[in-house]
Amino acid sequence: MTGLLKDTFTEEAEAIGDPNIDLAAIAANGTRRIKRRRLATVITAVAATAAIVGGGLTVVQQVNGDPDSKVAAGGPLAERRATWADGKEIHYGSEVIRVPVAISSFLQTNAAFVFTSADGGVYQVRPGEAAVKIGKGSTNHRLATDADQAVVGWVDTTPAVPQFVLYDVAAERELARTATGNKAGPPTADRALRVAAIDNGIAYFGASDGLRRWTIATGVGELIKPKASPEFLLAAEAGQLVWEHPNGGDNDNDLGMGPDVNATDPAHYRGWHGSLSPQARYLLTDKADVVGLVDTRGGVEWKVDIPGYPLIVPTQWKNDSTFYAIGFPSETARLDLLSCSIKSVDVGCTAVLNAFAPPVTETSTTQFPNGVPVN
Repeated sequence: MTGLLKDTFTEEAEAIGDPNIDLAAIAANGTRRIKRRRLATVITAVAATAAIVGGGLTVVQQVNGDPDSKVAAGGPLAERRATWADGKEIHYGSEVIRVPVAISSFLQTNAAFVFTSADGGVYQVRPGEAAVKIGKGSTNHRLATDADQAVVGWVDTTPAVPQFVLYDVAAERELARTATGNKAGPPTADRALRVAAIDNGIAYFGASDGLRRWTIATGVGELIKPKASPEFLLAAEAGQLVWEHPNGGDNDNDLGMGPDVNATDPAHYRGWHGSLSPQARYLLTDKADVVGLVDTRGGVEWKVDIPGYPLIVPTQWKNDSTFYAIGFPSETARLDLLSCSIKSVDVGCTAVLNAFAPPVTETSTTQFPNGVPVN
């Protein structure tokens, strides 16, 4: 599951085409505004095959693909507390988990935290235990996970043809590694590739040739949206997908939502980025300096305005009707961490941590548990 966060600050990142959110400025007295962009061990047998797909070599390694189902019902990190990271520390509520390298991005599963380092290394850590390196990733530092399991996905760009990796955090083993749909290319092209989302035993890959769906238990994949950009799919939960949907404007998109990305007339909502609640009851949207919320049962949408905060940026769902968000009191003030509850067509937020982090800049080291780096 992927969430909302401003993760890129430079025009270079925009040129790459990463859909994450730019934090260029904080809205203050109408003189400055936020500019946002389209803001998861081989134990038994290994079956490996190679096939020529689209002119490139595609390697598939499937390792007993069923994830550890025990995590769905609990785990040491099943509770979603107010959480953030800074430097070599993860703050999980009042608990501090120290790790050996500075954190570039991270996310929370029920079994462990998974984080990346500056060089693209991927690690996992549990409270009271030492961090363990579990793989190599990409310099985009993107991670994806499933709200219902402990499966994490990332892209390993160290091979000549980048590979999608699916990893079972509870069992501490790779479930799959595949270059399906990818081809060798320059680093800027590799940077866009991503495990876009994981939901209910299905992983979605933003590959070189389009959007691909991968069934984890069987290791069977298929191309479901040819030529779609790696940034096309934004979220997936409870069988519902959120994707970039043309709105008829010049080079602009809104959000399409439904079970089929090829639907001719899907439900669509205003936004550049979307984050679904764990059971897809609500959709948080983000466009320019406006955060919106959609009740997906009836399609009702409204703007989220929180008194005292010109801007909020949601970071993680606590449950299907509560989420955490960064609150920006002003352009220069320290940040608050908010807990926001949805009631009918209203959202109420309270600060669970006041002034917990400095204002966001291009050199910020504060990170949030949505698998996307702040900078």
